Amino acid sequence: MKRLTLVPKEVTQIPVEAEVISPKTVAGMSLEEVQRLNVYQGKVRLTLADHFDVSGEVAETPAEQMIVVDGDAPHVKCMGAAMDAGTLVVKGDAGMHTGSQMAGGTLTVEGGAANWAGAEMKGGVLRIEGDAGHLLGAAYRGSSEGMTGGCIVVGGGVGSEAASFMRRGIIVVKGDTAPFTGVHMNGGEILVFGRAGRRLGAQAKGNGGFMACFGGVEELLPTYIYDTTFRPTFMRLYLRQLAETLNVGEALRYLDKPLRRYRGDLAVGGNAEILIAEP
Repeated sequence: MKRLTLVPKEVTQIPVEAEVISPKTVAGMSLEEVQRLNVYQGKVRLTLADHFDVSGEVAETPAEQMIVVDGDAPHVKCMGAAMDAGTLVVKGDAGMHTGSQMAGGTLTVEGGAANWAGAEMKGGVLRIEGDAGHLLGAAYRGSSEGMTGGCIVVGGGVGSEAASFMRRGIIVVKGDTAPFTGVHMNGGEILVFGRAGRRLGAQAKGNGGFMACFGGVEELLPTYIYDTTFRPTFMRLYLRQLAETLNVGEALRYLDKPLRRYRGDLAVGGNAEILIAEP
């Protein structure tokens, strides 16, 4: 795998829109062509080299390309947007829309990520080692589908409306979640190892999806009704895969924990499941 390194020159107050930072875009180019790729700061069109020191090698195909953003880039939007193969690593914080609509490959943020990370994600793996902002893996305004595939793992907490309108895929949060996680959810899986915020699963319809909360829930909506307490075999399989494949070691602590199952959201005739681990 060939490595292309981008070192941010400075953190600017005006954000930089740089969806060109993606293996899909740079593959097959020369290093000079990569340096001349357009980015936008407000209404001003600039080049990638205006904001980054660019060095390394460029691969012929996206699958063979690794891009390393070597430093904090909280002002840089859309890194890895729509990427479908290859590897992107941000060695620091990342700006809004990181990994939005990505369809494949692996994107790792070693710091935190701002709002809309993984929005409408279709495939691949997005890892955020710090905190994630609001609307993680969510649908853009006006869209009826958010995340439809892939996997997001967050090492810290996440903001409000994570997994809004989620249809498929899996989101794992090691920390706490803010209110309205899984709002309008209609499929997919959410596993929270911290404490889940209020209004979890509001207006969720189900469609085979579930929200598993291993660190408790701040407040459950009254439109979710208790069903049973059990130890589902499928959850043990999920937890083992999280530990073995995604390095979520804390998952193993809950292998034999009984789970309380609630069904809802009855306000919309939903049959979604919220599973809460017994203390």
